[in-house]
Amino acid sequence: MNLELIENLKQIQNGLVKLSMDRKVVLPHHKTFELVEEMRAAVNKSLEIAENG
Repeated sequence: MNLELIENLKQIQNGLVKLSMDRKVVLPHHKTFELVEEMRAAVNKSLEIAENG
């Protein structure tokens, strides 16, 4: 599997933990929005990698 794809998936996993009930600290709203945008970008990159093989 592509290393960049694995890195993107780990980034998404980490972001989801920060947004989940398992988080240790509640993020401010603007940080939450930034994190979601970073995860969306990682998803888009991952889809691009998967589609272009």
